[in-house]
Amino acid sequence: MSSIFSIIFAVVLVVAVFCWLTGYRLPLRFSVPSLPTGPSAVPRATRQRLMRLVNGNQAVASRLVERVRSQNPDRSEQWCWEKAIYDIERDRRA
Repeated sequence: MSSIFSIIFAVVLVVAVFCWLTGYRLPLRFSVPSLPTGPSAVPRATRQRLMRLVNGNQAVASRLVERVRSQNPDRSEQWCWEKAIYDIERDRRA
């Protein structure tokens, strides 16, 4: 009986080491709530500031934020909006 447990333990240990070395992760069976990504995730003051800088042109503001988002996909929506604002202000100083 003891040898069966030793074999099972050895198999489990080999599988665990293999998974650890290959980086395998079990798929999660529950959904993880994601962070909001729409314009509502960005404070109104930030949205208004960008809109003021582009003279109310929604198409330009959306294009700027989308460009920043595509270049920095790992960043938050808030960061993308602030980066778009920073880029406009930087370009106007130059």
